Amino acid sequence: MSLKKVSEHIYLLDTCALGFPEFVAAYLVVGGEGYALVDIGYASSLPRVFEELREVGLKPTDIDYIVPTHLHLDHAGGVSQFIKISKKTIVLCHPRAVKHFLDPSKLNASVREIYGDVVSLFGLVEPTPLENIRSVQKYERIEMGDASLRFIYAPGHAPHQIVVYIEEDQALITGDAVSIECPSFPSRIPTTPPPSYNHLETIETLVKLSRLKSKIILRPHFGEIAWSPNYFDEEIALLESWKKNVEGYLMKGVNIDDALEEIVNQYTQKFKDKIPTVPFHLYTTIRLSYLGMEKYLKEER
Repeated sequence: MSLKKVSEHIYLLDTCALGFPEFVAAYLVVGGEGYALVDIGYASSLPRVFEELREVGLKPTDIDYIVPTHLHLDHAGGVSQFIKISKKTIVLCHPRAVKHFLDPSKLNASVREIYGDVVSLFGLVEPTPLENIRSVQKYERIEMGDASLRFIYAPGHAPHQIVVYIEEDQALITGDAVSIECPSFPSRIPTTPPPSYNHLETIETLVKLSRLKSKIILRPHFGEIAWSPNYFDEEIALLESWKKNVEGYLMKGVNIDDALEEIVNQYTQKFKDKIPTVPFHLYTTIRLSYLGMEKYLKEER
């Protein structure tokens, strides 16, 4: 998949993260008086992002705003390198994210602790100048002519997460408030990673998002789906089931490798006609979600 128009004012960009198509999306919002990129992907994905911008006649310097829904590098990793190229672009983010864009040393250390040497594939994350960063307030709205951005705080997956609502299209760009569901893998995967996953806040966020008048839901992992009255209830049920499963393994004293083997076998048995194995990048996602839920449960005891 390349650039795709998903609503009147919004395009999906497939960042082909780490070489995997249809895994990490960014969204281009086109207003008559401005352009915004919601999420941007890894720094290593920027050449692909620039290529897709060219498909609609845009250069990096045409982008007025980058809106990273949260700090995780598959969403915000390319920010500092983008700003080097387009010094006029403003980063709009949660107030708690500002200090990490100014000084990403703790973020880089946390990512290296979780991923190890794989971080070299993500690309370089450097400080972003203060003059290019602006925090957004809860429910703040920015006008871009015939399209606007409304920001909603959405903690749970990460404490600094925001989602973006484009009222003119009744479109909700969710960040990782919702699960992963990629075309290459016919099942939803919970997104409950370390170090900051909070289960109760995630549920509260999903309830809040369910009340928006959305026609289309735009997910980073991956793509657009039409709104349905049951979608957010299904997301909550998925998380509650995941929490119960991880809690069960912990109570039985099952180590993570054995637990993951059983979980992955459940996926492959369920979808054996479609997928012989779980792709590596999705296996890594499942592992991180297990670790994040495990950490949350241990801290709640």
